[in-house]
Amino acid sequence: MPLYMYIEPIQEIQSNQDDNKIENQSELIAFIENIIDSRENIFIEAFGRKTFSPLVIHTKLLTHSFYLLNLSDEEYYTLSFSGASFSPYSDGFWILNKEVDLSSYKLFIEGNNIWDVRKLFNEKFVDVQQTLKNIIYAIEVSASYYYLDHFIKKPNSFNCNSAITETIAFVH
Repeated sequence: MPLYMYIEPIQEIQSNQDDNKIENQSELIAFIENIIDSRENIFIEAFGRKTFSPLVIHTKLLTHSFYLLNLSDEEYYTLSFSGASFSPYSDGFWILNKEVDLSSYKLFIEGNNIWDVRKLFNEKFVDVQQTLKNIIYAIEVSASYYYLDHFIKKPNSFNCNSAITETIAFVH
């Protein structure tokens, strides 16, 4: 099935956003700084999922990655990097609680893994403080979005996958 057939469903999902969604980058930095300052027992995990629809085959090219910021058993957030427009190269921004990230993760933990959600870096422990500081730095440098960035690296650019691999820090 051609890729353009999946654009409509994903745009429909993303137009119905959750109230906790934060796109404003300065608000997002304040939110992350608040986590750094006030929370001790948080952990971060990285996940990958199918990109546009549960019907799309999960390949390295068609994978979307996001962070899960787990603040307690009942309070968690997703964080991912996106392009400002649906094109191979555009302005980029970080987004908290992108609806499709939240809904695919919720389905995953409920046992319905139609989005083929997979935990990344299974054998490593994430350094929460350093990862959050790296994310803040990445927000502040205002990286561009480049769709193939995890294959062909461009200066000062990310896609949803390379944003994770370039900001995550591990405990040694």
